[in-house]
Amino acid sequence: MVATRRLLSITLVATAAGAITACHVTSRYQDTRRGETRRERADAAPRPLPPSMEVSPDGRFRFVEPFVCAMENVTELATFDVERDRPNAATLVVGVITASLGAVAAVAGWSSDDAAGSPLSYLGPAGVVVGLPLAIGPLVGHDTARVPTGTQELRTAGGEEPCGTRPLVGTRATVRWSGLEVAGAIDADGYFSASPFSFVDAFDVGRIPALVLDIEIERDGAEPLPMEVVLDAAALADARDGYFARAGIDATVEPLRKVPRLVAGELRVSRVRRDADRGLRLVLPLANDGPGGAMGVRLSVNAAGAELDGRFVYVGRVPAKSQREIDAVIPISDRADRALAGDDLELAVIVRDAHGTAPDAPVRFRGRVLSDPSR
Repeated sequence: MVATRRLLSITLVATAAGAITACHVTSRYQDTRRGETRRERADAAPRPLPPSMEVSPDGRFRFVEPFVCAMENVTELATFDVERDRPNAATLVVGVITASLGAVAAVAGWSSDDAAGSPLSYLGPAGVVVGLPLAIGPLVGHDTARVPTGTQELRTAGGEEPCGTRPLVGTRATVRWSGLEVAGAIDADGYFSASPFSFVDAFDVGRIPALVLDIEIERDGAEPLPMEVVLDAAALADARDGYFARAGIDATVEPLRKVPRLVAGELRVSRVRRDADRGLRLVLPLANDGPGGAMGVRLSVNAAGAELDGRFVYVGRVPAKSQREIDAVIPISDRADRALAGDDLELAVIVRDAHGTAPDAPVRFRGRVLSDPSR
């Protein structure tokens, strides 16, 4: 009888030990993790857009052919072989039930009249011995092993982005707006000879609305190229300081402490020619009799011609008790030059400054515009 009980106990213990190995379920699968996403240019050639015009940082017009490039979103994908041990729910349930029944049997056997001879006194503890490992085993010893197997790139279309410009090939351009116009040459880098600040007041650029410019580009051996551009005041504001720096003009405006007294002399006007370009030369003596220095000084031109009206000539700072001779050339077209050669010109120049202290009376010129042989 004793031997049988020992054999039964050994058998139960062995069964429990074998059941422990079924406490976990091992699963194997592949896992992919996404890394950072970056944007790269695709292999496709850049796509040209219609020609346009931009304002350079130094305040010049530049005619360009913009390009856009196809982009790709590139995401790094890392692949892993994953082996994960998870609790075996069936083993856990069996263990809880076995341990519970074993405990009940043990109590019943030990409480009987013949505790030593009752089988429950031995089967109960054996059930507890078997059940507890089955109940506890699934709750411990979890592990996840992750082994890298490689990486790859996932590429998806990312639209288009601007990717540079090239100069627009042209010889001359005519820019028209609000019944006025300006004509000039285009150099090999696409820069226009006339700055936007030649017809937009650089000292008052924050108050102008957007300008719709109607442009015609002349090209050798090709039809004129029409273009319409909306000129944003913000683009001009960003280029204002660069324009003054390139022109060497002191455009600083300080608080007014002493009032200047600007006095303009006689206005002289002549026609000039530089290589193939024509222009109207304006020469105006300007004195500041003080006592304060004048700042933000410029000339505003009023004339009947569309290529002369609304133009600006910048002077900058004129110190007190000093004199300046303003000498500027306004580019004009061949057509305007021929008109000036045949008819009298009526032109007025208004002197302005940053603090509104300049005289309101314009300086006028009326008469035949002669050619200037010195220029």
